[in-house]
Amino acid sequence: MGGAIIAILGAGLAGWIFGAVWYTALGKPWQRALGLNPHDCKDKKMPMAPMVTAFLVAVVMSAVLYQLLGNLGVLGLVDSMIAGLTLGVGLMLTSTLVNNMFQQRSFTLTLIDGGHWALALVIESAVIALLA
Repeated sequence: MGGAIIAILGAGLAGWIFGAVWYTALGKPWQRALGLNPHDCKDKKMPMAPMVTAFLVAVVMSAVLYQLLGNLGVLGLVDSMIAGLTLGVGLMLTSTLVNNMFQQRSFTLTLIDGGHWALALVIESAVIALLA
């Protein structure tokens, strides 16, 4: 039980940190894709509620991944990462694409957000495989 909790929390933390790095690196293109002026956003503080929520969501996603990977019997590193990529692209990226198309958002936004979720699931799956 303790190993599962460590794997889930570690994977959630890794996914959350990846998101911070991803959106820091792609912040300006992401802001432009949302129709914002990056210069106008420059001095604004990051709101804490979305940051805390993002961490909690990463932990929940990691718990679901832990259960799913275990049930599928794919806890090896490469198999877990492939499963994470499959889930990320097949579920997360595709649902982001549909939502953004109906909201008439840019394809760049879809690539940034959907790519984040797909890669976050790969990273979370890898951490689960390493710590489980």
